[in-house]
Amino acid sequence: MYEPNEVLQTLTGRGHVSAAGCEAVRVRYRVVIERRQGLVTAHGTLIGSHASLRPIWLEPDSTLRLKNGRRIEISLTDLVGDAAEFESTGIVSGF
Repeated sequence: MYEPNEVLQTLTGRGHVSAAGCEAVRVRYRVVIERRQGLVTAHGTLIGSHASLRPIWLEPDSTLRLKNGRRIEISLTDLVGDAAEFESTGIVSGF
């Protein structure tokens, strides 16, 4: 059995975030992978250029590519200065 909101892993590193019609942006990330109600989800923060992150923040769907090549489908939920918060938009697998 699992615990509610069980943190499975916390990842940090450098990667890229991209969205349809936007150029990929280099970011530093902190991703928390957790199990919520039986599903594996992710949320965290991105640090990058505000000017580059803003077009991605305006798009509902984007992709975070981690330093190990894995991808997580995300949506940016907040952007303040050079820091963005995000949540995964689908099931996160392989963690």
